Amino acid sequence: MRLGLRSKALEELIGGYEPGKIYHFYGHAGTGKTHLACYHPLAALEPRLTQALQKDEKVIAIIYSCDGSFDWGRFFDIYGGGFEERPELKRYVQVVRPTDFDHQHTLIVKTLPAFLESRGLKPVFIAVDPMTSFYRIEFMTTKDARRRISIALQRTGQLEEQLSVLKAIAEKHDCSIAVTNWLKANHTQEDQPWYREFGGGKGFEFYPSVSVRLEEVYKRPKIVRATVTKHRFGEEGKSCYFAIDCMGIRDLSDEEKGIIEKIERKGGYERE
Repeated sequence: MRLGLRSKALEELIGGYEPGKIYHFYGHAGTGKTHLACYHPLAALEPRLTQALQKDEKVIAIIYSCDGSFDWGRFFDIYGGGFEERPELKRYVQVVRPTDFDHQHTLIVKTLPAFLESRGLKPVFIAVDPMTSFYRIEFMTTKDARRRISIALQRTGQLEEQLSVLKAIAEKHDCSIAVTNWLKANHTQEDQPWYREFGGGKGFEFYPSVSVRLEEVYKRPKIVRATVTKHRFGEEGKSCYFAIDCMGIRDLSDEEKGIIEKIERKGGYERE
């Protein structure tokens, strides 16, 4: 599935979402995770859902918005296209908003497989954004050190179970899946392996076929660097830059490219 991104550099870096694969995007707030995991894939599905509507196919796209950030109004403002012209396409999209970690776990591990089976539905895309938000809140708001360790062991194991269920669904139904995660504050430490850069446990190291780190390198205008840290069928270590504004993700202007050249010469990040 081609994403049809407004950033050609990012499109070339990521390519399309291959069926049967999990894509993992991790970064701080405001680095484009929801755009890449939800808005862009959904917009790219418009021709497929139009076909399903014409042929009365039983397909569905599911978005688990774990922090409530998915917004139909925002989607229509930026990527609406065929969805605005054919509002009936929304019936093929289910936006689910879990209320806590246990609810999220039940929805993915138990409810999702049963729902697809009982309705005879073929998923064409699934997103969980952000997959680790409830775990992070629970972990960060717990003061007792022993309790923190207990939470980490339990929740990372459950997240791995969720990823294994999603992977099985992706392979069974030949659909693409996108999950998002947070970027740790100490991710720039030298000689740190890429799988230590995000939270959520080892499941995020093994189950995704592609992992992409998103980092804000300039604040106004907002410029983000995307780096492929894992790619089972492509080149790892490649990076590109893109901008985010009120109209979503786009390529850099000539002026913004000049900003990046200065930042790269300094070999670091610039926040002003």
